[in-house]
Amino acid sequence: MADADPAEPLAMSRLMAELQQSNPQLAMLAQLMQARTIVAEPVSPDLSDEVVRLAEQLAAAEAKIDAMKRQARRLVGNYHAACDRLADLAAALGACGLCWGEDSGCPSCRGRGRPGMVRPDPEIRARLLGPPRPRAGSAEHSAAPCRPPREMNDAQSL
Repeated sequence: MADADPAEPLAMSRLMAELQQSNPQLAMLAQLMQARTIVAEPVSPDLSDEVVRLAEQLAAAEAKIDAMKRQARRLVGNYHAACDRLADLAAALGACGLCWGEDSGCPSCRGRGRPGMVRPDPEIRARLLGPPRPRAGSAEHSAAPCRPPREMNDAQSL
């Protein structure tokens, strides 16, 4: 368009005036198309340096975001694993796996699910806490009487 005829803008304005009289909607479209002519300006070196700097900052920010996403996935996985372990421990102790009896609004136990509320799961209990120990007073329990440690006996005799 740089080497266009100087009379061209005058001819164009006449054409636009005629078009506006015959079809106003088409004239408006033609004006928009004429206004869209984009003049490419040369990019100054300062501006291109800034674009490079911004692109580097964007790449660094995207790398940080990716690292944060990986960390968030690890944290969510750890959270789910901890919830599973707590639910297993609650089952091993006969407690509510949702609130451990601390939430009166709990849909599972209504706050009554403290350890021992229900019969513990023996398999999970054995896996987490080891085999059950004999109870005091049972035949398997040792017959030796419970005595205080020797130091206490010596201290009492003084």
